[in-house]
Amino acid sequence: MYSVVQVGARQYKVSPGDEILVEKLQAESGSSIKLPVLLASDDSGVTVGTPTIAGREVSATVVREEKGEKLIVFRYTPKKRFRKKNGHRQTYTRLKID
Repeated sequence: MYSVVQVGARQYKVSPGDEILVEKLQAESGSSIKLPVLLASDDSGVTVGTPTIAGREVSATVVREEKGEKLIVFRYTPKKRFRKKNGHRQTYTRLKID
């Protein structure tokens, strides 16, 4: 049994008990949130929503906020001695599907 849910602008395939890493949400650690279901699959078959399935939601618990891997951004201009090195770490929210 699995479902496809939408969190922000992205879609994730989830099953009960899964932990997923999504873009940062404005939610407290330990709080529960509801996610809209776009597609649901179980023993009776597959149900596809238009765009969501009415009356179906997946509940998830916010585990914690994390930072992703560091990305290095390096810019330079040839022949001008211009070099600039920056780093970036995206903030994510870890959700546990109930």
